[in-house]
Amino acid sequence: MNVRPLFLFWLVPALLLWSAGPAPAQSGQAPDAETPPSQSMAAPEPSSAASTPLPAGIDKALEKALDKKLAPIMRTLAEMQEPKIRLTDVLGGLGYIFGLAGVAAYFKQKR
Repeated sequence: MNVRPLFLFWLVPALLLWSAGPAPAQSGQAPDAETPPSQSMAAPEPSSAASTPLPAGIDKALEKALDKKLAPIMRTLAEMQEPKIRLTDVLGGLGYIFGLAGVAAYFKQKR
């Protein structure tokens, strides 16, 4: 067995991990004590107009409008996840079969 390819197989990922530097901090760690919590968050503070509660019926109306707008997108996503056999899949499979048969015929003829 040749050792060089096996050595490169493990060396390249190790070098990539080493060059990436230290791992990012875990989310369970507390933020620095010097920075106040309001400055450690990336999102800006909400304005006073955004913090006022909405009327009771607005939530249901908003959900209904969003469902109506997102229905075609949800339908398209559901159709994309259904397994279908397409013409490109069939032609690709035939290409693999003919390709492997051609390689086998080439090596058989060479003998």
